Amino acid sequence: MFKLLQTFLDIALWRKGPQDLPASRFLALLVLLVYVLASFVQVHLFKLPLRSAVLIITVDVAMLAGWLWLVLAFFGRRQRFVQTVTALLGVGLLLTLVDIGVRALQLALGAGDLASFWLLLRFFVMALIMGRIFMHALDRGLLTGMALTVAIVYSTQAVADVVVTRMQG
Repeated sequence: MFKLLQTFLDIALWRKGPQDLPASRFLALLVLLVYVLASFVQVHLFKLPLRSAVLIITVDVAMLAGWLWLVLAFFGRRQRFVQTVTALLGVGLLLTLVDIGVRALQLALGAGDLASFWLLLRFFVMALIMGRIFMHALDRGLLTGMALTVAIVYSTQAVADVVVTRMQG
């Protein structure tokens, strides 16, 4: 498991790409499970109701997988889905673990300003890392990958907001 986390860290640090992961559905499902569990811990720190948390995490995973499949199909690279989704979820897991640490620190220190700075930094880091993963998966440039990442992030947030609002209303 440590070797796998090291590979995700290497992907995040631009030393490796999704092509360095095995095309294993089992591995993708395992990473998905750990990502979802970590996401529940993360959402719990924001004191969201369980129902909202389930909806947000479901939308997050469904939008990521759906976008990825559509983009890979559009560029004729569907065979790269398993490796790419594993890389995206693995790097997302690393960012979620950092989020958990930052949120715990914020709660311990009562530092509200830390959250807004971290969210901006996290968005930039995510755009670079996920953009590079898309760059490798699609054989396109980094800007294309970053643009796709921004589209995924904003559309996921919009859909999650609509779903949670309708659930509450």
